[in-house]
Amino acid sequence: MIAGSRDSLLIRSDDAGATWRLLPFPRGTPGVFNSVLIHPMESGHFYAGLDAGDSPDSGVWESTDGGDHWRVLAGTRGSRIESLAISPANAEVIAAGTSKGVFLSADAGATWKRISSETDVEMQDITALAFDPVDTHTLYAGTPHLPWKTTDGGATWRSISTGLVDDSDIFSIRVDPSHPQLVFASACSGIYRSDSAGAAWVKIHGIPGTHRRTHIISEDPRSSDTIFAGTTLGLFKSPDGGKTWRHLSSEQVNWMVFDPADPRTLYLATEYAGILKSTDSGETFRSVNAGFANHRLSQITSDGKQLYASSTYEGLYGGVFVSNDGGLEWSLRANEEALLGRNLHSLTASPDGSAVVFGASEDAILKSADGGKTWSTLPAPRVAPRNGQPAANTGRNRIHALRAVSVSSVSKNKLVLFAGTDAGLFRSSNLGTTWEQVKAAGLTGIPVLAMDAPLNGASYLAARTSSALFISVDEGRTWQAAMLPDASYYLYDLALPADRDAAILAATSRGLLRSNDEGAHWKLVTEGVPAATVDSVRFTPGPEPPAQKLPGQKPEAFLVQYGVVYRSVDGGESWARFSNDELRDAAVRILWFAPDLPRRMFALTAARGTLVFDLPQAEAANQGDHAVISKQ
Repeated sequence: MIAGSRDSLLIRSDDAGATWRLLPFPRGTPGVFNSVLIHPMESGHFYAGLDAGDSPDSGVWESTDGGDHWRVLAGTRGSRIESLAISPANAEVIAAGTSKGVFLSADAGATWKRISSETDVEMQDITALAFDPVDTHTLYAGTPHLPWKTTDGGATWRSISTGLVDDSDIFSIRVDPSHPQLVFASACSGIYRSDSAGAAWVKIHGIPGTHRRTHIISEDPRSSDTIFAGTTLGLFKSPDGGKTWRHLSSEQVNWMVFDPADPRTLYLATEYAGILKSTDSGETFRSVNAGFANHRLSQITSDGKQLYASSTYEGLYGGVFVSNDGGLEWSLRANEEALLGRNLHSLTASPDGSAVVFGASEDAILKSADGGKTWSTLPAPRVAPRNGQPAANTGRNRIHALRAVSVSSVSKNKLVLFAGTDAGLFRSSNLGTTWEQVKAAGLTGIPVLAMDAPLNGASYLAARTSSALFISVDEGRTWQAAMLPDASYYLYDLALPADRDAAILAATSRGLLRSNDEGAHWKLVTEGVPAATVDSVRFTPGPEPPAQKLPGQKPEAFLVQYGVVYRSVDGGESWARFSNDELRDAAVRILWFAPDLPRRMFALTAARGTLVFDLPQAEAANQGDHAVISKQ
């Protein structure tokens, strides 16, 4: 099997979905594979339709060696591909639905011609294609404005919309392979059946009225009366031609395929759950995603014993994940239901190994005392009333960031929580039971969007607003503004060193900034790295305690710029590109290190989950910039 997803990713399985491997597709402009096909006569011959916007990478890509090498077919280069179809009567005949109309190849993709009018505005976006099973000249095309049909190879087209709700988006078309007069179409307005090859349509009723879209309609290969509908609200099944329906799964379905050797086995391509498999005609499903990382992680944190990661808006298949082996293997610990219906955009753990974890959604702070299994809400930070009067801001105090740090308290460390909210920065010394507002000039009452701290300890703390940066060098008791050079430097990330003698690094929209005086002055770094947007910057964990630092040793740092990783061994003064094949074009967004895993780097990507690397030992850090991948 072959599957396509966002970020120009293609994956292949040779064992019925048990495991998957990423295919070496040439990385260019990130795009979406809207359609993938396997040649019916050649199992290693693939076609993949890529929509990469206006980039020349858009087009129909072909591989004749099982996906090891790819080339874009010349007649389609630059065309945004939305659908593909191979004629069941002649595998040499291929149709491509593009943003510019319908293109046809009669020689397996070697040459192409447009078979829809270039000036016909009704046939510019071709969202679905289906051939007649015996006639290569008959082709159905779905558009954002009803379906169309040609019976002469595209010389003429006619609208086939009788019985359809006007202006329906057509998502899929299915022609019965044994009875070509029977055609199904799925649309934003519902599911339709035609017994006259599209001349007239009847809307299939039965699915409860809901706000949903049906992305694909398909018959059971054993019986045309058994219909499956893949929708934004899950999979529905009808055993009687659409008269009655049962809801089989709740995950948004983008596509489905049946095993040609065993039609009881079907696979679903879903929006959030990856790939699901059923061996009993859809009655039950299980995920088959080994080797395919389909989660977009927002944050990772560590309590010294376990790692915790959060993903958002993935329903029952996402939420808080836990790793007990340093990030090599992960398991879902709490989904959206366990998180009380919330999505955690910020996650932080007590660093003492106590399995206490805190998370923030937009409207609440949550706490888990059992390593992320169960969660409860904490009192939200509120502005204290003045002179007995109610607080001025009576609306919801939206929470943007949460950070747990250990601060010195006489003879031992004490856990302190900081919360960045619309009403300013708040602090709690009792695990979130009560909150006090941080009072500082320019910071009080201003929305705080992010919090930063070193990996080890709280020698520095930083709070970011939409237009300013504030630094604390006394564990959050007092704060000073650290103004960037001017307002055109938008701040994306901050690297705070454990050693206050080292520089602070700031990832901004105009490049990397470096400060040697706790943010009072900044210098744009250009040695080895372009003066352009930097998405993320991190120091590797320093020696603990800092007294173990070698004389003259400067902290090692990494940054991400346009998905490319750079490395510095002199505290951020100069940089070199960090060479690693697994990082190449992986669309890295964020870098992260765990305090207790100083030589393991985590690279959060746009669509490949997290890549985990073991770096060379610190004492050999200057001898090379290679890395060894441990696990994806």
